[in-house]
Amino acid sequence: MGNANSLRKNLLLTVVFAGFFILAFIVGKSQKKSERDYGVQTSVSQEVLNLQEAFVNVAEEVKPSVVSIYTEQVLKEVVPFNFFFADPFEDFFDDFFGQPSPNRKVPQKRYYNQRRVEGAGSGVVIDRDGYILTNYHVVRDAEKITVKLADDREYSGKVIGKDAKTDLAIVKIKPSGKLIVAKLGDSDKIRVGDWAIAIGSPFGLEQTVTVGIISAKRQSVKAQGYDYRDAIQTDASINRGNSGGPLVNIHGEIIGINTLIYSQSGGSVGVGFAIPINRAKEILETLKTKGKVERGFLGVKIEKIDDVFAKQYGLKEKTGVMVGDIVSGSAAEKSGIKRGDIILEFDGQKIESAEKLQDIVAASAPNKKIDVVVWRDNSKKLISVVLGEWTEEQVASVEETAPGKSEKTGSWLGMKVKQFTKDMAEELNVTPDEQGVVIVDIESGSKAAELGLYVGDVIRAINRKKTATLTEFETATKKASLADGILFDINRSGNLIYKTYIEK
Repeated sequence: MGNANSLRKNLLLTVVFAGFFILAFIVGKSQKKSERDYGVQTSVSQEVLNLQEAFVNVAEEVKPSVVSIYTEQVLKEVVPFNFFFADPFEDFFDDFFGQPSPNRKVPQKRYYNQRRVEGAGSGVVIDRDGYILTNYHVVRDAEKITVKLADDREYSGKVIGKDAKTDLAIVKIKPSGKLIVAKLGDSDKIRVGDWAIAIGSPFGLEQTVTVGIISAKRQSVKAQGYDYRDAIQTDASINRGNSGGPLVNIHGEIIGINTLIYSQSGGSVGVGFAIPINRAKEILETLKTKGKVERGFLGVKIEKIDDVFAKQYGLKEKTGVMVGDIVSGSAAEKSGIKRGDIILEFDGQKIESAEKLQDIVAASAPNKKIDVVVWRDNSKKLISVVLGEWTEEQVASVEETAPGKSEKTGSWLGMKVKQFTKDMAEELNVTPDEQGVVIVDIESGSKAAELGLYVGDVIRAINRKKTATLTEFETATKKASLADGILFDINRSGNLIYKTYIEK
């Protein structure tokens, strides 16, 4: 009897253990199937760990060379006298589109208000003697600069070199101890898709590291008065305060200086830009020794040649750049270059684009004599120019204004115009001797609005036919054809510009 009971007990235990192992097997299979179905991994590959370690190493290596920059300055604000009646959409157009509202109202008299403001940015140590590279806009007009190192040491900083054209500056401190210097890389070797690491002080949060990739190279971006050429685009998070800090590759080398973002909210949306470090390398020694970069200055505002320009000026091909306006007292004015000239060659080099002319002029020394070939009156003309020197003040922007109303008007393409008179000059910010018709209204969604015309524009000519009177305006518009192309000669708040349109 005892043997039978023992046998039954052993059999029961065997069944229980067998069931347990079968259940464990089923659960294991189910878990593996779940992992396959949902991508769950129970372990991390060595490749992923190596990549993580690479980011950690870069952060540890570069962060000690990155500084936070705090500034104080007196800000001069333009305040409209009738601010209680201001239109909030005016600022919307100015801030987000860089242009006035099409229906902008005539501003009343203004006054200036001063207040002390604080700013923050970033920088990177490039020399053991205390030279720090940053953006010019970070330290522009600063009365006081404080530089905080990664180890919390603080020093008073001084701008010893600045270049508004590239938006770069060098701040000098007198360190009491050792400085960690960043390793400058080669921005010409970067590739779209390479890792990009941004380090800086966004929103005052010091020693912040973000990671992304190189999204694009050689981007041209215009923002807040600066013309950034060959900028590096990245989706590494860049925010306010990152300006002046380094963009780094996976090897810990500086490949760019973080400068600006595209954003409607003020925060990062994954579209940031950095100045290539090779562009900075070209001027570092000059900024250290001379405090500025000496560049030639021609003194012309230029526009690209399109089909309308080529046809109106008798060009066989779209080549050269159009002189849209001449800076008063500039080398161009002194040499006899005129508005409407098309620059075909400069210093023996053929000009195919506005960017090429800008690069050649900027690379030329001030006071250098240059031969310029222009297209004027259907023929080539050789002009000798002695270049001036480029300064920041020569590219200052002019505030937009607009006109009031008029009784007698003409109309075309959804816009209304009236005769310009001398008493409008101050409101329109143009000279009293200007001649043309003034746009006083533009219908929303009209062809005039589509063409990029604005209330307050003084139309001086259409297809090279003067429109000094309403009669001349009506005559010119009757002969103009959207299909053949239209060339507008416009004075916009003192800025002479051309606008073209052709219906395709």
